[in-house]
Amino acid sequence: MNRYDVIVIGAGANGLAAAALLAKRGKRVLVLERRDVAGGTNATEEFHPGFRVSAARDDAGWVPDALAAELHLERNGLSWAPVTAGLVAVSGDAPAIPTYPDVRRTVEELRAVSAPDAARWAAFAGFIHRAASFLQAAYSTRAPRVQSRALGDLLALAGLGRRLRTLGKREMMEVLRVVPMPVADLAEEWFSHEPLRALLAVAGTRDVLHGPMSGGTALVFLHHQVGQAMGAIGVRRAPRGGTGALTSALAIAAREAGVEVRLGADVSQVRVEAAQARGVVLATGEEIGAAQVVSSADPRRSFSWVDPSWLDPALLREVDNVRMRGATARVHFALDALPRFHSGGREIPRDALGGTLVLAPSIAGVERAYDAAKFGAVSEAPALTITIPTLADPSLAPDRRHVLSVTAQHVPWARRGGWDAAAADALGDQVTRMVAAIAPDLPERVVQRWVVTPADLEARYGCAEGSLTHGELALDQALFMRPVPSCSRHATPLAGFWLCGTGTHPAIPGGAAGWLAAAEVAAAR
Repeated sequence: MNRYDVIVIGAGANGLAAAALLAKRGKRVLVLERRDVAGGTNATEEFHPGFRVSAARDDAGWVPDALAAELHLERNGLSWAPVTAGLVAVSGDAPAIPTYPDVRRTVEELRAVSAPDAARWAAFAGFIHRAASFLQAAYSTRAPRVQSRALGDLLALAGLGRRLRTLGKREMMEVLRVVPMPVADLAEEWFSHEPLRALLAVAGTRDVLHGPMSGGTALVFLHHQVGQAMGAIGVRRAPRGGTGALTSALAIAAREAGVEVRLGADVSQVRVEAAQARGVVLATGEEIGAAQVVSSADPRRSFSWVDPSWLDPALLREVDNVRMRGATARVHFALDALPRFHSGGREIPRDALGGTLVLAPSIAGVERAYDAAKFGAVSEAPALTITIPTLADPSLAPDRRHVLSVTAQHVPWARRGGWDAAAADALGDQVTRMVAAIAPDLPERVVQRWVVTPADLEARYGCAEGSLTHGELALDQALFMRPVPSCSRHATPLAGFWLCGTGTHPAIPGGAAGWLAAAEVAAAR
């Protein structure tokens, strides 16, 4: 039987980051990946000859600077595509409302539709940046244990408290007030123009089965602002070459550190001896031994590999109760030319097309889409976010061709009647019709279409219930409660078995969870 210090299950960003960092600390590490390609949900895939796309998500997620520096990710090929715009409100009835990373430019754009909102934008952008910076500080350290009296835990909590107090008493209280709010309330407190409010509603319900009127969606909005520059509201951080370029750079770093990566290796069991994880068994029956096993899969799937006789039934019940509830679908188009985009009869500026077009006219419309989804239906008008990655990164398609990607929100994994080819085609047709409202020549430009349903996210990328976050991001499933309190610092009650996926603190797909988990594993005795 082969023998390793650490086996990491899953070659997504978090798994590869953990593996590379542990190898740099002298561990002999093996990564096992079920698919024949690495990447997980940060994968760039060819869906038509010459056309490649970030299949599951547009945004690779926050990559901590310390992680990028230690693994030399830029030297290993990671670079970021230029961003020309953030969220852009579009519709068939009104001119586009673009936002930009440049606060002053956004203010100028908003003056044309709402002078009071333009006057508030700079203050809003500043507040959001400071609140997200506090979250970033929390996300850069191990999850706090609020009931612990250990010196290290007390110092960590004190550090977060000091960071919060640097905001000043008034703003500190405002951050604490905002985090549990519905994003609808946040939007309505700041702005009066409904399409602008709808932008924030869509951003606050990204990848969760909650409506903008649900409590805690302001946290979802702030969560996706972590790592963003001041004023960059809803800006995608897309690597050149798609999100798979991040995992490619991490894979290079891992191999340079001595990590062995095996593709097409499907784990069926975690081996346990004397209440200690001792390796894994593959679907082929092959046994591979290791002193530690680290899973980057979602927590429910991770514990399914362990014989339940080794685990407390209360823990299994907690894990089973982690809410997944995937509500995201993707529709990708290979285009022979760029369609003409209009909003309210006016052409959408070229630089605005480099942002994220948001097709959602009102907060109420986004809430109605959620209402349909929670009962297993796809709304007649789900909120859509639309990106054209080839504008900033032409390498993703043949010369003068383009890729267009649409994310449909509130498309339930638990669809009544389930998901099959006919249901996927119907969703694809619906999305095509909706996008054609602002790009009438889209249908004649399409040479291929690829629909990725929540069921596909589960089957292809291992996302239980189609949850891209490996567990819904919510107040009761964050920080020291993620995925469950006893596993919040990546160790599990089973000795030698660890979690490092997006379902763990800090719920980031870009490698941060793997970075924190590696520190815990390396420090274990």
